[in-house]
Amino acid sequence: MSDLFNALSPAHLVPAGHYGVQGATGVSAQVVANLAAATLMARKGKTADLIAAATASGLPLVDAPKAVSGAGLEAVGTGPGKWLVFAEGSDGATLRRRLEALADGLGAVTDQSDANLVLDITGPKVREALAKGVAVDLDPRAFRPGDAATTPVSHVGVTFWQRGDAPSYRFAVGNTFAPAFLRWLATSAAEYGFSLEGTDRG
Repeated sequence: MSDLFNALSPAHLVPAGHYGVQGATGVSAQVVANLAAATLMARKGKTADLIAAATASGLPLVDAPKAVSGAGLEAVGTGPGKWLVFAEGSDGATLRRRLEALADGLGAVTDQSDANLVLDITGPKVREALAKGVAVDLDPRAFRPGDAATTPVSHVGVTFWQRGDAPSYRFAVGNTFAPAFLRWLATSAAEYGFSLEGTDRG
């Protein structure tokens, strides 16, 4: 694996495949395709009003590092009065228009659909692998489904949240830093057997 990474351009994503221990898959990562994304930021003094408007539309926003779902959207709190919102099977323009209508006069919307690589990461050894670079306590008593964090992971800024008890995590990583993040992830998970899918698309 180290020989492959030495030959791989730092600007290229780690190729899809199996890495590390053969005959075992302790960690799996899958690129999430067909996903629109946008940032939603409340205007000064309008956070409560924006939350109320979103909740009335079926998306129960929370002004905290939490992930919530509703009305076909998933929103992750990334800072005070700020969320990263996703829509599967949608496009950026459609999501932007939908959020602009919801936040009319209450917030600002920016399309982020081409800004991030989004990965679903799971497996019986996922916590052990992530603990090598995630400075957040992932013990199930401390970090549960719906909990989110925006934090550096091995010097790469990411937003991630837990989506299920398996556990399953979804990571949003800026495209510029995605190659470095994937190198770190593959190296960290190799001792458990690591399967990566979707980086060969497009």
